[in-house]
Amino acid sequence: MTQLPEHPIMTVTGIRKSEGGFTGENGLVNYSNTVVTVLQPFSEQELLQGAIGLKSTEYKIKGAQFFDDYRHLHDRLPAQAQMIFKLDVTRKVPSVQLVAMKFEEPVKAQTKNVSN
Repeated sequence: MTQLPEHPIMTVTGIRKSEGGFTGENGLVNYSNTVVTVLQPFSEQELLQGAIGLKSTEYKIKGAQFFDDYRHLHDRLPAQAQMIFKLDVTRKVPSVQLVAMKFEEPVKAQTKNVSN
């Protein structure tokens, strides 16, 4: 996989596990992913067709075990995150795959110490 030069910042609205299996042409196929739902702008084509607002898109990180890396965010979503994608050129058609997210640290509220 090739590292992409740009890591866009997107609004993450949800993170979930997706595990299971199905029967394909070559027998049983198992899958395990962490699915990330984000809000992102419409494409130029969609805007030309009259789209307004933002669209919801799901990206998959291979491996449901990575859900646990983000479980602590349950009370912080939606939140801004840097999306780390890699270009997979191992197949006939190259594809972009999400491999990780980097969330901004929350700003801690400062309290004033008031003396009487």
